[in-house]
Amino acid sequence: MRVACRWLKRLGKMLLVIAAALVLLAVATPPGRAAAKTAGLVLQVVPNFPVKPLPLFTGEPERMPITYPSGVGEIEADVYHIPDGKPRAAVVLFLGVNPAGRDDERVVNLGEALARSGFVVLVPWSANMVSRRVDHADVDLLVGAFEYLQAQPYVDPDRIGGGGFCVGSSMLLLAAADERVRDEVAFLNVFSGYYDASDFLVQFAASESFYAGARETWEPDSLTASVFTRLLIDGITDPVERDALETHFVDDGAMHEAMREVMSTEADAVYRLLTGPTFEEARALVERLPVSVREAMHALSPRNVIDDVSARLLIMHDREDALAPVEESRRLRDAVAARDDTRYTEFSFFSHVDPGERVGTLTLLGESFRLFRHLYSIVRVAS
Repeated sequence: MRVACRWLKRLGKMLLVIAAALVLLAVATPPGRAAAKTAGLVLQVVPNFPVKPLPLFTGEPERMPITYPSGVGEIEADVYHIPDGKPRAAVVLFLGVNPAGRDDERVVNLGEALARSGFVVLVPWSANMVSRRVDHADVDLLVGAFEYLQAQPYVDPDRIGGGGFCVGSSMLLLAAADERVRDEVAFLNVFSGYYDASDFLVQFAASESFYAGARETWEPDSLTASVFTRLLIDGITDPVERDALETHFVDDGAMHEAMREVMSTEADAVYRLLTGPTFEEARALVERLPVSVREAMHALSPRNVIDDVSARLLIMHDREDALAPVEESRRLRDAVAARDDTRYTEFSFFSHVDPGERVGTLTLLGESFRLFRHLYSIVRVAS
């Protein structure tokens, strides 16, 4: 019995030594280091996990407020990085419409987690996004962010990419297609974005999503409604009609019947799009919008520039997202299907872009592993 116990103890020690050697071997290789950092990143950003090991094995990130020039003036931003002088991979992180403030715990946690994973992180702040307006001028803001990172001595200029959320991810696609930086953007991770602004508008107006010939009920979030309401009303040139529409749809005031009777074709199209048309009616009404609105939606659609995006493309979307239908990302995936440098992942544990808020333990673990596999492709760039 004693001999057996001694052998078991020796075997246990041998197994521990072998396991430790395998761990050290894995961490000593670039793929192993990337896997370890990715696991730490997932544990850091998914709030359900009580263990947050990333800070135990990395330096302390510095958060540095900066300004940088762009085609739309000086832009305020925050840079997160570990100040050790080493040139690192970098990412422009664009938060999208109505982002949390720059001191929001989730924003700071994500910036620091990415910095601990090996990235320099630049988070630009857009006045348009804060006011829930989508403006093509933010493409210049993002181009300026990429150009700023290119000039920093602590950034590896060959490993600069972007990560965006919702509208922010679609704006990043537009910026990555811009001839000023398209050859310099190495990778993009787009999360819950849209592919075509007109299709997005139709789905919002009709509360129906569509893909591959099928349609499904889709109930858009109030934030999506707010963004489209602003976009449509701002496009009306007649100040009386614009004020009447704003009073009714923004301030919840009454719409006088006399105003409805004399509305222009364009204002009537906006009114009807905001009052629940059918899918077919919404399609027709989009064609009656002011030319300026239709041109803006064309310019804001990644669909029209996707062939100019040379960056490696990673696409994420939650199937139940109420801010942007998952079908938009599916169409983006289909558009780049012929490329061999893309990854597409659908999830079921995000509340829009916040992970792990409405699922059980088994689903949490499974979805977290899917998130690990997706993010590994990004973290591998920094390792």
